[in-house]
Amino acid sequence: MRTGNISVDSVLAQAQAKLASSTQQTPSKAPSADTEALGKISPVLAQVQERIAAQAQTVTASLSALGSFKSGLADLGTAAKGLTALSASSTPEAIQSAMTKLVTAYNATRKAGAAVGSDAGVGRTERALDKAIDALDTPRGNLARLGIGRQEDGALVLDSSALGKAVAGGAAGVAGALSTLGDSLAGASTQALADDGRLSDYLARLDKRSQALKDQQAAVLSTANKLSAIGSASSSLSAMALAAYRNS
Repeated sequence: MRTGNISVDSVLAQAQAKLASSTQQTPSKAPSADTEALGKISPVLAQVQERIAAQAQTVTASLSALGSFKSGLADLGTAAKGLTALSASSTPEAIQSAMTKLVTAYNATRKAGAAVGSDAGVGRTERALDKAIDALDTPRGNLARLGIGRQEDGALVLDSSALGKAVAGGAAGVAGALSTLGDSLAGASTQALADDGRLSDYLARLDKRSQALKDQQAAVLSTANKLSAIGSASSSLSAMALAAYRNS
């Protein structure tokens, strides 16, 4: 069937090819109203639309997860800079507050990173953050002395009592060590968020994929409208022919 320059058979063949080439499996669920409407025009286009919608949802979730991770890194960088501001004259309360903010931001960043795809380079960023923490454990046991510990999942825990004891024994030394830690973490955060970093590259690829899916959805709807118009025209011609036959 052809109409103008549009080959319906060709359009359907392309739609079937898209459906067959897609390897992403999506959970079974009730079709949307749009899909049901498309199904009345072309079952193949309805299936393609459903698959594209599922892929678009996955990309949207990835964009959201990446946004949360980048936001967490920015917060971590801010908390790390708070450590660099510590000095020998800092009060015990200021040191405790700065470390509490750092631990909270660090753990939130790690949690957000777990939801981001591996292609984003999250693992590299987390290793850089871990390296900054571990560098403070010299000599061995220094982290524990400063009240910093790790849980099995890698999250940090702060022993306020141990930190308070360390500050009481020498605030200048504690402030210096934490300031160094802040510099390292702030640097790792800044590097991860750089425009030429893997996170930015991954974000650009997700944005490109999202736009491609939107274009595919628009193409499917456009094709459906054309098929619907063809069907309406055919119905009108049939009705006119029947009326002419009855009046003859």
